[in-house]
Amino acid sequence: MSSEVAITLRNVCKIYPIYTKPHDPLLRQFYNGLGKLPLLPNSLKEHFNLKAKNCRREFCALRDVSFEIRRGESVAIIGRNGSGKSTLLQIIAGTLTPTQGEVSVNGCVAALLELGSGFNAEFTGRENVYLNGSLLGMTKRQIEERFDEIAAFADIGEFLDQPVKTYSSGMMVRLAFAVQTVIEPDILIIDEALSVGDFFFQQKCAKRMNQLRDNGTTLLFVSHDMGAVRDLCQQAGYLRQGELVYYGHCHQAIKLYFMEGTAPSTRANVSNDLGTDVAPSECVQTFKQLACWMNDSAAALDGQHASILGVALLDANGRPTMKIIMGRELTFWVLIQQYSELPMDLVLIIKNRYDQVVSSVGTYTLGIELPSQRSGSYSLFELKMKAVIEAGLYTFRAVLGHIGMMPNRGSSEEKTPWLGPFSISWDYEKDRAPFLGMFGVPVEGRFLEIKEVL
Repeated sequence: MSSEVAITLRNVCKIYPIYTKPHDPLLRQFYNGLGKLPLLPNSLKEHFNLKAKNCRREFCALRDVSFEIRRGESVAIIGRNGSGKSTLLQIIAGTLTPTQGEVSVNGCVAALLELGSGFNAEFTGRENVYLNGSLLGMTKRQIEERFDEIAAFADIGEFLDQPVKTYSSGMMVRLAFAVQTVIEPDILIIDEALSVGDFFFQQKCAKRMNQLRDNGTTLLFVSHDMGAVRDLCQQAGYLRQGELVYYGHCHQAIKLYFMEGTAPSTRANVSNDLGTDVAPSECVQTFKQLACWMNDSAAALDGQHASILGVALLDANGRPTMKIIMGRELTFWVLIQQYSELPMDLVLIIKNRYDQVVSSVGTYTLGIELPSQRSGSYSLFELKMKAVIEAGLYTFRAVLGHIGMMPNRGSSEEKTPWLGPFSISWDYEKDRAPFLGMFGVPVEGRFLEIKEVL
């Protein structure tokens, strides 16, 4: 492996045997032994081999995973729960052996894989610092020289001399992260452990990881926080059911992560106007060329009054987009089909990476009445918005419901999955931003001339 390459995986697979009954592993060994007896007829050998095979089934946690990480790169491994992320990190860290394939790691590895891994619950925090330090290859003198730095970073006070079994999850991860990162390893592997820390400690960890990355440490990171993935990593691998679906730029991997579970997208660089004089069938077909999501299974159910057929996100020129420049206009289109004349409310909700609602606006809040038309008719709701929100990634969904008796209260009838992400971007290094902070508000500013001292 080249000295410029830190980690290489070639056709890595991990298969786990799954047994239905507790005694099945013993039966399998017994049948395997019988099947290898030299004096048995081949027919009996085949019978015992089949019996042994039927004692278990196999679960493939990783399938044919291959990629290469160069020195100094920061890489995230993302995917839904059960996709194989933790298994992959454990194989790279050396705590698991692959069933097939090759793994090459070049350099000193520090890994924070599971909460409390490597700690002895009966030892104090201080004793565990020395234990973990020695496991990482540090001498007692080296640990003593850096002990104050470790204690200051962990910041758990007098608990440092208490048994680890008395620690909270937050205290545990503070101490573990402090020990794993103070040695400045060649490769740092972190598996979601930081999610248990408080917000300020997470900021502290992010700063430390950025420092390590800038100093040449290779960072391999697993998280469900796509904001952290975007901020810390340049590259990302997207795992789905054990298969590496994509490996490359982190923004594309994040996009695939958010789109998992939604209907397939159909996008085209076309700009068609859906006028009221377009026939319904032509309207739907035209919309499919623009949509970022279509409900291909939409159909009238008993008691249902309307259905969302699709959603499109367009730029100021009417072209499909998922990238908006801060301060520019973006347009949401929502195509619905009505099955009754009951008044409905259509809402668009936007969330940021912290799962906070940035905006929730729709027909009711804007004072717009959804057309009450005959059953089977189509309506297109258009919402134009100026993107005066901070640069970052956002998800959105459309919700269709009934207008309630109380202001701002209603009931939901149908909603889309969370769609996106779409990005708001600005080059802060090259141009003056229209605002700083989470969002922009309408403001006016001026200097007042003072002609005399008051």
